[in-house]
Amino acid sequence: LRLLSYRSRSRKELTERLVQKGFDADTVDSIVAALEQEGLVRDNALASELLRVAVEGKGLGREGVRALLIKRGIERELIKETLSGLTKETEEETALRLVEKKLKTLKVCPEDTVRQKLWGLLKRRGFSTDVINTAFKSLNGGKG
Repeated sequence: LRLLSYRSRSRKELTERLVQKGFDADTVDSIVAALEQEGLVRDNALASELLRVAVEGKGLGREGVRALLIKRGIERELIKETLSGLTKETEEETALRLVEKKLKTLKVCPEDTVRQKLWGLLKRRGFSTDVINTAFKSLNGGKG
């Protein structure tokens, strides 16, 4: 319960931590099942919350969100289901917001350097090439 008091955890994360602490597999399974039954471990809710935080707070694209969910131990099917709620428009808005914010610090750089740095930033955050190009077009008033 102390682990869950700090932050929400996935079934996998909780299982791994309990095994690390020396509990046997049967005990871990029964504890995790009881916590799920009580609603204290809910991977669906955790995945939705992580999606919201990843997009709004961290400015991640689809692949960045996927990596975060995998790291937190969310099952592949649930990841697929969660990512279906992330629209291309939302992803494009997030990328554009990130570009506009970063441009404030890159005003003194040459244009080609700015484009290169922005491209790298967006790629590292998990945005697709299509979304990056759309963000650049929006930024340049549709010129690309």
